[in-house]
Amino acid sequence: MPETALNVLVNVLSRPVHFPKDGETGLLVIAEPPKPFVAPTLDVPGQDPAAIQKEILFIEASAAVGKSTLSRQLSATLKAPILDLAIVPVTAGSLHTSLTELEAADKSDPVAAFHEGRIPVIIDALDEGRLLSNETEIERFLVSSAEFLLSNRSVTSRPKLVFLARFESIELARRSIELPAAGITHATAKVEFFDKEGAWQLIQAYAAAAARPGSHYQQHPEAARDFIATYFDAIETVLGLPAGELWQNEQGRVFAGYAPVLAAMGSILAAIDNFTTVANNLKANGGREAWGVIEAVLYEILSREQVKLRNVLSEQCGSALPNSVYDAEEQLSLLAQYIESRPLQGTGRVGLPPADMEKYNDMIRTYLPHHPFIRRHEFGNAVLGSTLVSRAVYHGRSISRERLISLSRQWRQSAPTRSPSR
Repeated sequence: MPETALNVLVNVLSRPVHFPKDGETGLLVIAEPPKPFVAPTLDVPGQDPAAIQKEILFIEASAAVGKSTLSRQLSATLKAPILDLAIVPVTAGSLHTSLTELEAADKSDPVAAFHEGRIPVIIDALDEGRLLSNETEIERFLVSSAEFLLSNRSVTSRPKLVFLARFESIELARRSIELPAAGITHATAKVEFFDKEGAWQLIQAYAAAAARPGSHYQQHPEAARDFIATYFDAIETVLGLPAGELWQNEQGRVFAGYAPVLAAMGSILAAIDNFTTVANNLKANGGREAWGVIEAVLYEILSREQVKLRNVLSEQCGSALPNSVYDAEEQLSLLAQYIESRPLQGTGRVGLPPADMEKYNDMIRTYLPHHPFIRRHEFGNAVLGSTLVSRAVYHGRSISRERLISLSRQWRQSAPTRSPSR
């Protein structure tokens, strides 16, 4: 069985002795461990952990697969400082400044320790940081961090910076660092979607955390496990896969192993008071029932994205934000426009003063390419794409013939690669 991301990183990174000063609020913190937590798998180059013994480790992951959860657990496990770009604005020199805020019992120099690879700094939420700090300041931060690394070349084979972000932001970071600092060693690993075992563990972890004392979930663990199996069978049916193909098929694995779906299923599981009835509904009406769960989860993700953007926008606007700002209908419209390369006009329902509207539109242009449902200007997978297209059409948005052909191609490419066993 492959090692989990947490095990791989704990074995590669140093355990620092420099920590944020007591009673002071600086750029760096030691995170509290997330609860619940189940580690995904980390795909490293050549499946060799030695390949990531570089100064910079880029950890790429699709949206909402658990990057921030992993970064917090890693910080809590190693007591390694974390710089959360979703809440901490940065600019040129921020990395050096943040290190000077650390201290050790032996009064040693934290900057020297960093250059020796003894204080790995975890940099999380680069995607959100591009909203909070804006593109210019983020690039200044990345370039100055590269220059800071170049100022001391005593150690180049121990991880000093660990970036966690989506593909597009990792590409930005890599370009910004390579341009002024070609000599810096770096490697890229990828957080995978949960496999079958991890998916089961995550559902059960969320169910255990949400279940009340004496709940049906606690009293009937075997029935709960049967329900989980029935749910995955229903998802397999929805995707049109032969029995037993869900975890072998790429699109099946992408959806069935998607952390928000699994977390939502765990929360739902904790609230069910009759597993047999619900399981029978799934078996009898698998497609409809499973799609209902999927749709609820998708809207939960849209709500999550709205909160993230609104939190940043509200800090920059002088007026109160209407509920329509980046709500589910607005996002569906914007996503349909984005994949069609049309002007990002949304639904036309958002009313803000001109100056605030300009800030909102700027954020949309920056943030939409990194939406959880988008991957390189396309829908992340056929399941998400089909659901979003149907909702966009329902709300009166047009979808081109080319887009429908592209989605059809995604479905064909996700077909099973081998015949089911008889």
